[in-house]
Amino acid sequence: MNVLLRNTMLFTPVALGIYFLTFAMGVVGALLLPTLSIFFADEVGVSPFWVGIPYAGIAIGSIVYNQLIGAWSDSLKDRRMLVVALCVVGVLGCLVFALSRHYWLTCLSAIFLLSLAMVAFSQILAYSLEYAESSLPLERIALFNAVVRAQIAFAWVAGPPAGFLIASHWGFTSLYSVAAGLFAAVAIVSPKMLPALKVENHSGDVAELKSGLWRGLDVRSRWSLALCVLAFSLMWCVNNAYLISLPLHLTRNLDISISWVGWIMGAAAGLEVPVMLLAGVLAARMNPLTLVRASALAGLVLYAGVYWADQLWQLFALQLANAVFVGVLAGLGVSVVQEMLPGRAGSASALYTNTTHVGTLLSSVLISGVAEAYGYLSVFIANMVLVVIAGGLFMLVRGGKNFRPQS
Repeated sequence: MNVLLRNTMLFTPVALGIYFLTFAMGVVGALLLPTLSIFFADEVGVSPFWVGIPYAGIAIGSIVYNQLIGAWSDSLKDRRMLVVALCVVGVLGCLVFALSRHYWLTCLSAIFLLSLAMVAFSQILAYSLEYAESSLPLERIALFNAVVRAQIAFAWVAGPPAGFLIASHWGFTSLYSVAAGLFAAVAIVSPKMLPALKVENHSGDVAELKSGLWRGLDVRSRWSLALCVLAFSLMWCVNNAYLISLPLHLTRNLDISISWVGWIMGAAAGLEVPVMLLAGVLAARMNPLTLVRASALAGLVLYAGVYWADQLWQLFALQLANAVFVGVLAGLGVSVVQEMLPGRAGSASALYTNTTHVGTLLSSVLISGVAEAYGYLSVFIANMVLVVIAGGLFMLVRGGKNFRPQS
């Protein structure tokens, strides 16, 4: 009976609202991110170096916005209006992409508008962390976080195929109009689906916010947190470099139709869902950091396989390794950081989300340098090196459950 009750708490109306909004924001990302490189390369007509610039700008903008807004949001009693405002910014950014093909206008829109709008995802994630900490048993938090992140995988099952289908048949104007509509939908329904939470010991105390990210951690724990952030950043770097390079590698080097790219990405996302849920269950019985360390090996298999693959079926088969790599990383990454920063949902979600943006920044540098000089296939060699380094860094990290707060 107790087990049934704990599982039922994962499907309350508030939890279902969190799942839906996370899914909706995931669809936005799944429509925009995989197609952005094709948009700039084919629609705007620029070289790999210039394709990397907006990715770098989005990453830098997102890092700044996320860290500033993440820390500030912990002082708010209600995050919902912030989510609404950020989604309105997203509508404006998508409309610029829908109506303009001027490189610098779209590039600046990506940097200053889309990067700001994407903070809405981390704020929904912060809301979910606060809900979990205030309403769920401790042993169910990791599983709840995995279910939340699984909504992103569900979104990526349909998002990339739909994005490439819309772009190839109806054009990028239609694609970005759909994305704008999704941003608007999230802005409208989020205040209705997410009630205000009563969070005990809210971290909005001004003195606590001024004490910095490292408050309450001993020196060794701070060092572990820094290594963890760097390792997550490298893992997201190779993942983003893969997402940027794969469409162009397949269409240019292997002469595979662009429509297959979306199906390959969708297959990976479909496989990620059971991986995420299984990882969430296992995380209740073992250190989530152990599973994250193991996922680096799956990443190595993926990038080595893509480098040598020359048949479409091989690329589909490799998505199992991709699902393990991304499924564990996305499903448990936020839980690892949350354990290191207990009671600070906004800061934890912003810090973890920023590792994805740092990864985007690093991947843009990787694309602009390596792909420009040696071609898109060479990116996967760099990915192999970086994922090995990330795995080594995770081996040096002490798990959050073993952290000792300063007295």
